[in-house]
Amino acid sequence: MKPIFVLTFALFLQFPFAFAYHAQPSCQENAPCEKVWLTAGTLVILETSEALQSGQATVGQLVQFRVRANVYAEGEATIVTGALAMGRIKAIEPSTYNNPETYKLEVMYVQAVDGQQVPLNGNEMSIRGQFSGQDVSSQPGATITASVMNDMKIKV
Repeated sequence: MKPIFVLTFALFLQFPFAFAYHAQPSCQENAPCEKVWLTAGTLVILETSEALQSGQATVGQLVQFRVRANVYAEGEATIVTGALAMGRIKAIEPSTYNNPETYKLEVMYVQAVDGQQVPLNGNEMSIRGQFSGQDVSSQPGATITASVMNDMKIKV
């Protein structure tokens, strides 16, 4: 009974170290990091992460976005869910007698897992008001898609 207890206790002591060993990042001081190619045209799905109000917005104002789903290249996650992306307000069209106010957003870049800024070529997102003469407002969570602009090497 005593040898089984000793063996079990020894394995129990090794248990936390097994997880610590696998939790280390793949990039170590002695070994180089693996680089994968993130190709141009790869789809990135984003959402707005802040509320916008056209009465307080200006053309060129920076807008934060979040990544909604991981982006994979060569089987590795290169852009992870929740990563920060930046865009801007491209245009604000004032309301007319028949048309409500509209503002247009575009995404400029997103952060990869290695910290690089990946330039994006995004679809323009138009947010339109309901009634003429009122400011346009939007809540966080509006979806926009973009694609990677250039081929890039990402360290994973």
